[in-house]
Amino acid sequence: MNLRLEKFSSMVKKQLGPIMLNYQVPGSSVSVNSVKISPDLKIAHIYVSVFGEYPEKGFENIVRNRGEISRQLAGKLESKFSPSLTFHLDTGQSEAEKIEELLK
Repeated sequence: MNLRLEKFSSMVKKQLGPIMLNYQVPGSSVSVNSVKISPDLKIAHIYVSVFGEYPEKGFENIVRNRGEISRQLAGKLESKFSPSLTFHLDTGQSEAEKIEELLK
């Protein structure tokens, strides 16, 4: 990944953190794990982890509010355009926690 993509990915991830707090379902929390940006900066794949009692509902809420999240992000980014957001549930962290519990 070139420097331009890395900087833009980092900026998107940093700006998304506070925005995602507004879309947490009570009893859950959301963490933005990584952001992958297409070379033309028009598509962003956002990998999130949802923790708590209702992770499925938390992720559904994020996907349902994708348009509003995108609008809020566009207002915070210092670029000509805002990328189209695609959210993916990152289960790697929860899988690691399950394995750690089994090893105890």
